[in-house]
Amino acid sequence: MSEFHGRSVWATVAAHAKPCGARNGGSTHRERGCATSSDSCRGSLCPGGGPRSPPRPVPGAAHQVIMQVRKPTRWAKPAAKGMKPMIHRKETRDVWMDGFDGWQKNKDRNLDFMEKVVRQQLHGRMQMQFSSEHFFDAMPLMSGMSTSRRAMGNGEGHDYDDIFYVRKYLEPAKFKKLALGNWEMPENATRVVTLPELVDAGVQYGHKSNMWNPKMLKYLYADNGGTHIFDLVQTAANLNRACYYCMEAAAKGANFIFIGTKEQAREQVKKYAEEAGVPYCDLRFVGGVISNFAVIRKSVDMMLKLKEEKQQNAWSVLSEFKRFLNECKLNRMEKKYAGIVNLTSYPDICIFVDEAKERLPLAEMTRIGVPTVGMVDSNNDPTYVDIPIPSNTSSTRSIELVLRKLSEAIKKGKALAQMNPQGPPPEDKEWDPWILSRDRIRFMRRRSKRQGWMKGIYGSYENWKKCHPWGAVPTVAPFHDFKWNDILDPAHN
Repeated sequence: MSEFHGRSVWATVAAHAKPCGARNGGSTHRERGCATSSDSCRGSLCPGGGPRSPPRPVPGAAHQVIMQVRKPTRWAKPAAKGMKPMIHRKETRDVWMDGFDGWQKNKDRNLDFMEKVVRQQLHGRMQMQFSSEHFFDAMPLMSGMSTSRRAMGNGEGHDYDDIFYVRKYLEPAKFKKLALGNWEMPENATRVVTLPELVDAGVQYGHKSNMWNPKMLKYLYADNGGTHIFDLVQTAANLNRACYYCMEAAAKGANFIFIGTKEQAREQVKKYAEEAGVPYCDLRFVGGVISNFAVIRKSVDMMLKLKEEKQQNAWSVLSEFKRFLNECKLNRMEKKYAGIVNLTSYPDICIFVDEAKERLPLAEMTRIGVPTVGMVDSNNDPTYVDIPIPSNTSSTRSIELVLRKLSEAIKKGKALAQMNPQGPPPEDKEWDPWILSRDRIRFMRRRSKRQGWMKGIYGSYENWKKCHPWGAVPTVAPFHDFKWNDILDPAHN
């Protein structure tokens, strides 16, 4: 087998022989040049040639075993588990080099030749596509040139209807999650909460000690009778910090959203959100309010249309059953969208109650880089919360105290903005590619983060985390303006 380089002996004979299908006597066999009998040759490979015929079972003879030619490994098969992507395989380099050499050597590069090349790239065995929709970060491609489901424009100008496109390229967020890493409140800032207020509201009580998240250990003070007790010094510090941040952001024109769908927080969220004049979600946070904003906005417009028809008594011409259906539909939509009627764009800051309950909206906020401020209990995960307020999220009094302080801070910030009729000074639009990057989401959700080089360079993974609190943020290459006509094609020289 080795001397035939992996091919069987039978396969080697098959390469030089043709199947014989003589059905009559040996004379026909011999006329075709076969020295064997017809019974032994029928259905197998015969040097005499002829079409293949099905084998006839011979009584008392063993079954014939036909060895097949071993198929070579498909080097261009799709990437499976444990395989490198096509772009990282060494065979891809040879394919690209052969293709480029063939295109350069071909002198008759007319329209038919290019059509053949394009057809091979689009419908061939191995397709090469750009991994990104954009050639340059500073120049997004429009939908006329994009092949993805999301159309990044209308081909003639900017797509102002796509809110994700507007946030990413046209109107970048003023308040970024990365900016909170170095932000600190001034030392002479007024403290809005005191320790006696927190104690009276019962903020110090957490969950039972057998229902806790180890990531909340730094905010815990003790274990009292099987119940975790929060360190109120850290709670007061974080609440004062969150209130000052919200006041400063409201003075700069930030848009807030209150989210609290658990039973203890519904009334408080609705009350203080309406006092501050911000959108809220009290009964249910509909999935896609942030990630699928355009579709959710259509549902809100439909709710407003149904409400207007009801006020104008336009349902009087409908049947009683149809009016009942419209009434049920309106009630159902009001429960879901009543608080976000005024939400016409992405929020700038999100305030929520209980991370474990509001994990879905928190994930959507993290996806587009919206800073989050919220109450976290002893069983919550504060990893993706920018300003966590460790507190009791099961007590109405505790929730009422925290939301009241945050609402007062927002109202104070709006009052400061009204005192300045000129508004805040204009700021340069700063686009942060790391905030809306898929690599950031992959990095945050990656299970294994420890690498060998981290210990070799920094001594340990913990030391690397101290030097890189936000992870490995890649640098953005500077954009160099150029013209396509200035690029010389060596193939045309």
